[in-house]
Parts: sequence; structure tokens; C-alpha cells
Amino acid sequence: SAICKTAPEAVEAEVLGVDRLSETSFGLRVRLAKPIKFLPGQYVNLTVPGAGKHRSYSFSSAPGAQEASFLIRNLPGGVMSTFLGERAKPGDALTATGPMGAFYLRPIERAQLWLAGGTGLAPFLSMLEQVAEQGSDHPIVLYYAVTRAADLVELERVNALAEKIGTVTVFTILAAAEEAHERKGFVTNHVTAEDLVGGDCDVYLCGPPPMVDA
Repeated sequence: SAICKTAPEAVEAEVLGVDRLSETSFGLRVRLAKPIKFLPGQYVNLTVPGAGKHRSYSFSSAPGAQEASFLIRNLPGGVMSTFLGERAKPGDALTATGPMGAFYLRPIERAQLWLAGGTGLAPFLSMLEQVAEQGSDHPIVLYYAVTRAADLVELERVNALAEKIGTVTVFTILAAAEEAHERKGFVTNHVTAEDLVGGDCDVYLCGPPPMVDA
């Protein structure tokens, strides 16, 4: 199937709800005036009501839907975090400009290795939604790394989509030394040669800069 990137456009949106998923993240749900045709993994610039600024977020929802969702890191003092934590209410108007970005899911023609750090899970949720709809016979290994167990947001959704697809293996990793977990440390400690299939795989990576650099 040919990949068709659409040009960015500004679409009006209204807040449906804000979910406090953990101390470190919000889920923002909006209704778009019209669906945005994005490729899973792409992002939009969202205006922050009352702040005269915008911030970039990857869709965590399936492409082409009238309702869109975003997974947003709670940065103390951040303009979007302050809006979501203190002022946001259903009906608030904002503008989504997009889609943008070259980070998007290509046709799956071989094994996949997906590495998500924190709210970097967002684009992978969108990718999983599309794969769940279209199906895939190729194995997908997803590493989802966060600081603490409480930060493993949307894990039920990840596992439900993985089960529906049938070829997805999900590994969670916690960085915090004081927490008990099967896998500790960083993604780089856990990715195996087997995961890399001798180089015959597609690798997607989204997370905080230190993780990406490592």
C-alpha cells in the first residue's frame, strides 16, 4: 500500500477531557472539527489556550478518527502541563496543525523492534491501533521503559492491542532502583541480538533524549 503523506493544515479542536494517567503524564482527548489524515507516528502542533504558544505531540489514537488522543508528559511549570493540570475543561477550543514528522510506520514487511520511553509510547499506541485493524504476520517486539511502575500508563490498552494482533511481545522496564520488577535499568540493557534478527528488522525509537542517545 502506498504511503501518502498529507500536507499540514490547521484544524479546530475542542477538549473532550483530560485524564491524569499518573503523576508524570496526562491523557488529552479532543474532538476535531474534521479528521486529520495522519500516518501513525506523526504529530501535530497543539495551541495552548490562553498562552499564545503551541507544543508538539504525537497522536496516541488511530489515524483518521474524529476523536483524537495524546499522551502528554507532565512537566512542572510547562505551559501545556499547567493548562491541563489547572485550567482545561471540556469545550475549551484549541487548534491542531498537522500532520507533521517523518517518524511514522512504514509497511511492515519484516520483524519489528519498537522502543518506547515514557510518553514516547504515544506514537506506538497509534501504530498498534492501525496494525490491530490491518493485521500483520510479522513479529513485533515492544519495549516500554519508564521510571516507576506508576508511569506504565496505557499498559492495559497496549496489552489488549497486542493480544488482538497476536504477533506482539511486550516487555516493560523500570529504571528506578528502589522498585521491584522483572527488568530493571534501561532499554539498552535488555535488547537482545535475537530482537535485532541479525539486522533484518525495522527499529522504531521514541523517548526522552538520553534514552535515544543511549
